[in-house]
Amino acid sequence: MDGVNVSVVIVNYNTLKMTNECIESLHKFTKDTVVEIVLVDNASTDGSKDFFSNDKRIRYLYLEENIGFGRANNVGAEVSYGKYIFLLNSDTILLDDVISKLFNFAEKHLKDDLGAVGTCLINSNKEDALSFGQFVTSKRIYRRLLETFKIYKNKFELETYAKLNEKGFLEVDFVSGADLFIPKTVFNKINGFDHDFFMYYEETDLQKRMSKLNLKRYIINVRDIIHLEGGSFEEKLPFRRKMMMTKGMKLYINKHFKGIYKFQIIILSFLILLKDLFKLNYTVSQKISLIREVFK
Repeated sequence: MDGVNVSVVIVNYNTLKMTNECIESLHKFTKDTVVEIVLVDNASTDGSKDFFSNDKRIRYLYLEENIGFGRANNVGAEVSYGKYIFLLNSDTILLDDVISKLFNFAEKHLKDDLGAVGTCLINSNKEDALSFGQFVTSKRIYRRLLETFKIYKNKFELETYAKLNEKGFLEVDFVSGADLFIPKTVFNKINGFDHDFFMYYEETDLQKRMSKLNLKRYIINVRDIIHLEGGSFEEKLPFRRKMMMTKGMKLYINKHFKGIYKFQIIILSFLILLKDLFKLNYTVSQKISLIREVFK
């Protein structure tokens, strides 16, 4: 498929309705850029296979087992034809031709060691949602703990959005994995997502490896994608999801930190976990298993 500018890779796992709405919005608003849509299905059992295998607008890949978010994206990227790969969550809805905006920005900055680009995601109320973040450091974990006791007020997001409104784009540590626009040459250079991550922290690890190669990650001041999950922390966060988060965090720590500093990060992460466990209505055995995971 010569001439494809952007390959949109979407991973589906039992989210037939949301995924279809995402695809519909892509087709409705994408006008000025040649795109293909690659849908990778992580062994869904909700009728997705019958539904999407007959959709001629997409390339549909059904996997016989759930191999996780990052690995499924790797599968889609491997068969893609585009100059750029746009990793888009299935629980997103486009409100405009955002792909053309990302493509045009990337083309202007491709020679400036471009690693990845994302937009300012919004929730269903059209309020700013989790769109970017900072890499894990002991200083940042200390600040998060101080926030809990009202000793410190984190102004990072407010200051970032203010700079974005002024400049139009901004370099960040990492972009949310919900809308990650990457040159395919870069994705191949860093060998895509680490297969050891099943879900959570895989996009942080991906962009940490970009940073080590001095590849830049940007957020642009565009609010054309609704992220239905919105990145919010829920008091009723399912235990299975919290365990995946904890495993992802520990894998990230083991991979990127060493020695005494690694031990310090683990201890601080444990304190953050304790803070979270006070909010979450888990059984004693579930809480113990999470704590054990941190110190494995």
